[in-house]
This record gives sequence, C-alpha cells and structure tokens, in this order.
Amino acid sequence: MPFENFDHVLYMQIRVANLYRKAHNMSVADFVKLDRKTDLLPFIAGAYEPFHLMGDPGILEEIDDYLRGR
Repeated sequence: MPFENFDHVLYMQIRVANLYRKAHNMSVADFVKLDRKTDLLPFIAGAYEPFHLMGDPGILEEIDDYLRGR
C-alpha cells in the first residue's frame, strides 16, 4: 500500500503551518522563528485529533489562542 508509512501528524503540521503562514502573510523563516520561540509545531502535533475534525478557521483560532497564552 502506498500510504502505509504515511505520517498523518507530520502532514497535519505541514498543512497547518502553511495555513497559518498564509493567513498571517508570514515567510517560512519567520514561521521557524515563531516555532522556536513558542513550540508551535509540537502544539500542532498534540492537537492532531481535534484539528483533523475542525475547519481551517477553527484551527487558526486555536493557534492564535495558544500563541496569546505564550
């Protein structure tokens, strides 16, 4: 099967990172700086279960809430 080694959490991190970057007009370098400062990618990984059930606006709202608390 072509998807047997597919990493769903990694895919979610990439998809949400790109969603967040585009929503906030952020470069990759700026996103990396943000992640290093706030551990955003681990947060996204930990939120995989709820995020895969949410729409993009809800995901962005959750991330913004997380970052406001950091």
